[in-house]
Amino acid sequence: MTGSIEDPSGIQDLLLFRLSKILSIGGSMVTRICEGQFGITRREWAVLALVAQADEMRWSQIIKQSELDNARLSRAVSSLVAKGLAVKRQVPSRGVWVSLTDSGKTVFAELFPVTRAVNLRLLEGLGAAERKQLGLALDSIHQRAIDLAEGTHLPKADRRRGRT
Repeated sequence: MTGSIEDPSGIQDLLLFRLSKILSIGGSMVTRICEGQFGITRREWAVLALVAQADEMRWSQIIKQSELDNARLSRAVSSLVAKGLAVKRQVPSRGVWVSLTDSGKTVFAELFPVTRAVNLRLLEGLGAAERKQLGLALDSIHQRAIDLAEGTHLPKADRRRGRT
């Protein structure tokens, strides 16, 4: 019996598994470009790109838009700062702000067209109406994921003492 996305009968039918496979394959291309040509991780690229498009961003805005937790964002920003691509500053009564250096802006200007091209190539098999519908569906699924996560209380893994 074969399942479907509407009635999954195995892991291959599950939405998150399918999305994970797409991200693994498509994302690995972006990762290789980021790391091989620009010396940054995909997470650093996401932070750099968000900040580049806003010119400067408040820490809380980056967390919200990237959906990274504070620790992961801190590591990414610290690494970008160490590489001379970003600047982090504390503004009294306005919080922590992140902006890009000229080198960071250059990396964004060179890397964005490359990652954009990879994304567009992934969509080549879809017509214009299908691409539009996919965008709307992804927006809807994303919002549903946020709603579910906010309303669900799941136990956290105890990663202290080597547990997973």
